[in-house]
Amino acid sequence: MKPFRNKLLATAVLSVMASAALVACGGGSSGTPAASTASTPATGTPATGTTPATNTPAAGSTPVASVSADPISVASGAVATAAGATLIAGASSDEEVYNLAADIGDTWQLILNNKTNTYIMRVLNSQYGLTSTTSAGFTKTTVGSITTISGTTGSALSVQLDTRTKTLAGNATVGSKKATVSGSGYNVTDTKLLAGNYGFVGSVRNVSNGQFRDNPVGSFIVAANGVDITVCDKGIVVNNACAAVPNSGAQVISSKPLKVSRDSATGVLMLKDGTKDFGVLHVSAGDRGPVLIIDRFGLNDDNVLRAGVIFAAKPAKLAGTEFNGTFNCSVNGIDSAIAVVTGNTYTVKDAQRNTNNTGTLQYNKVVSGNGLSAIDLDGAAIAKNVNETLAQASLVLPLSSSLAVLSRGDGTLDICRRAS
Repeated sequence: MKPFRNKLLATAVLSVMASAALVACGGGSSGTPAASTASTPATGTPATGTTPATNTPAAGSTPVASVSADPISVASGAVATAAGATLIAGASSDEEVYNLAADIGDTWQLILNNKTNTYIMRVLNSQYGLTSTTSAGFTKTTVGSITTISGTTGSALSVQLDTRTKTLAGNATVGSKKATVSGSGYNVTDTKLLAGNYGFVGSVRNVSNGQFRDNPVGSFIVAANGVDITVCDKGIVVNNACAAVPNSGAQVISSKPLKVSRDSATGVLMLKDGTKDFGVLHVSAGDRGPVLIIDRFGLNDDNVLRAGVIFAAKPAKLAGTEFNGTFNCSVNGIDSAIAVVTGNTYTVKDAQRNTNNTGTLQYNKVVSGNGLSAIDLDGAAIAKNVNETLAQASLVLPLSSSLAVLSRGDGTLDICRRAS
């Protein structure tokens, strides 16, 4: 599934693991960055007469599966219930609220007023000094289970909502910053219900100039207490502990402890490395399990601020149809490609170069570190273009029926939301 620009997906996950400073996000002129010092979220000023929504669930609000018994709605509803997820309440019954991770390293909150057909983007945390937007108009168009939400002026908002999973993703602009955003309308109050093992992939870069991009890839463990997270740097989880990646060479496996806490001002879940901020944790109720989206920001060893986004999911075995359909893919607030997948075959139309590529997918597989063989790893897939060797193949991480990420291995990450 090759170029959106030069290459759509990453070199295989194990190869990336062998070379990247994973969870700590590497970058700049040194290796593993330390977590950032505490920073105050930029809250901004909402439009006059608009009360900022919080993460407090509506009274009695519980996820309810579609009355049509759509299997994806039912599965997502079950995941939301198991995770104790409830809908984020607006200031009134007219408002819908979605917490979003921006791929530039910010946390924004989209507030839609369905009575006035206006929205604001509230800035909960920013590495760029951004403040909340003023009120602007929007329109909604629904085809099947996908609702497209667009701003009525300019291109400041263009997102798609899967009504079955309440997962929202697309492109948005706040101030001078364009970003590809993703998140959901759910809030989780009991993080113990998120316990388990997760695989992740992401993208980070320098905040100051956008350079030294890196693709963090690896695994982490959310402990039974819902507070402690162990990050497996350059490793995978085996028997609830960090272990070496098969065929990855002489890699030194290390772990990093994080803790989860709730920010009293914004209500979001903060990830801490000791007393220092590591990022913001968002939860989406995918139909295959919870999807964790991390707004990652922190200082590296050279005191350079790094920021980006990380996606994680429990390594459930893929049946080989999860990625079926048409996906709109974006990066850095710009549409990058359209991917059409049927079973183990795909086509990709490069939106910038107007080229088409075809290839095949191998589900529950990744490429070995030496690039010579495919090895088993549930929840991931190898994407190999026609005429590509296995060593040139890349990584797909289908997170849910609504969302997938495509790691190119050049430090960027395409975030793909279902179009149909």
